[in-house]
Amino acid sequence: MTIDDDLSAGINVTLHFVFLGMLAWVSGQPLLFPSLGPSAYLMATGEQPRAQGAYHIIGGHTIAMVCGLLAYLLVGDGLVVTDVFDGAVPLSSEVGRLAISALLAMVLTTVAMLKSGTNHAAACATTLIVGLGLMSTVLDGLIIVVSVALLVGFHDLAVERVQDRYGVEPEDAR
Repeated sequence: MTIDDDLSAGINVTLHFVFLGMLAWVSGQPLLFPSLGPSAYLMATGEQPRAQGAYHIIGGHTIAMVCGLLAYLLVGDGLVVTDVFDGAVPLSSEVGRLAISALLAMVLTTVAMLKSGTNHAAACATTLIVGLGLMSTVLDGLIIVVSVALLVGFHDLAVERVQDRYGVEPEDAR
């Protein structure tokens, strides 16, 4: 039995986020964050050789986390984008520092991913999450890497089996 690619991708994304959502709920840790969405989408919609797979996904997010943390500690330390923009005024030094932190995080991440061949564009959201102070501690960085590894591991161990058994693997990678 096979089903429509669009529906199968929806089923696969559901499996990924039920798993991580339950882990986040049970642990009380931020195992769900915005950049996991594009990564789960890539895995759910079929094999993308330049952006999918453990090396690309885990490696890309790890590089992004390290580069974002480095940029944040160098330029934006102590600031959180939601707080800064809550009371921001034009030309504030806080907004300027976060803008530079984001720029530095993106440049470092882009160069490092290209040099390492990880090429996982979704990780660019991770570097901004970290560089803008949303998840910018060493513990947060560890949570990011563990969460990404759990997502990839769950995909490889469980979602792939469901795809094979029930015919819900997209035939046309997007």
